[in-house]
Amino acid sequence: MKIYRLKCSNGRKIGHAAEGAFMKNILQWIIAAIFAIPIALTAADSKPLTLFSFEKPEDLQSLQVDGGMKESIKTELSSENCTAGKNCLKVTFPDDSWAEVLFVKFNADWSAYNALKIDVFNPAATMVGVLFQGADADAGFAKDAPFGDRDKRVSSGGTLRPGKNTLVFPLKYDKPFDLKNVKMWSLSNIARPKGLALYIDNIRLENVKPEDLE
Repeated sequence: MKIYRLKCSNGRKIGHAAEGAFMKNILQWIIAAIFAIPIALTAADSKPLTLFSFEKPEDLQSLQVDGGMKESIKTELSSENCTAGKNCLKVTFPDDSWAEVLFVKFNADWSAYNALKIDVFNPAATMVGVLFQGADADAGFAKDAPFGDRDKRVSSGGTLRPGKNTLVFPLKYDKPFDLKNVKMWSLSNIARPKGLALYIDNIRLENVKPEDLE
């Protein structure tokens, strides 16, 4: 078998020691490149993670409601205005007082994503203001504060137009928010007409372009 030796640019052959070092460096570079590819893709190209699609009655067990008329707030599955699957969540508010829908059972690690997306259908003819709030495990959860200390929650607002909407909430905040250990998040209405029913579906985590979060 004929063995070929590496040569320098001036045509001189490289010694065995130098040749071995050169090949070692090439091998290390190839290995580093291979392992770097998944790391680079993890943050930017993670597939969307569905938190809720509300297909089964058991999915309603992940919800709780709060507010001045919380006993009258109705949550149920509906086949109307769905964006993923055959069913969605329908929330009916009896009046225009403050109300909050809390999500307490879900995948707690959001660290691979930069946005929470929610499809919402607003059947009203008017705009409806909504507020997203999130709390990690250090947000003061206690017996007398089952949903955590409100002052330790992160929040961002959005507006629902009449008809179909996709809310996009950024997951980067000025105050501490541990995306590896999210314990509770909620949607509340800032202002709405009496008797409003909202249809909520396909709640998922995604990575979106920075300009889409502005």
